[in-house]
Amino acid sequence: MLRPLLCAAIIATALPTVAQAQCRIAVAGTNCVAIPQPLTPAPGPVEIGEILERGRYSMLMNARYYGLPTVSNGWVYFRIEDEIYRVDWRSHEVLERVTDQASRNW
Repeated sequence: MLRPLLCAAIIATALPTVAQAQCRIAVAGTNCVAIPQPLTPAPGPVEIGEILERGRYSMLMNARYYGLPTVSNGWVYFRIEDEIYRVDWRSHEVLERVTDQASRNW
């Protein structure tokens, strides 16, 4: 009779609680900490509306591989540092920052 109670007590203490289950790494005697995220995204290397110098940045090929919509209507994607931007092909004007739309392949 004592053995089933002892087993139940060991299992109850070994199983994680709901609070521990929400942590990615839970160690006995510690708590999860939520790291606050900035409300505004960090500024990128270029600004929307800026005209890019020709030949300085590389065009991103294979947009579908990165989960981005296909290129159309005279705009293309450019990689600028670790960011992806939609750029007008003729004027080289930066139209939009689209890094957050890329898939995990990026």
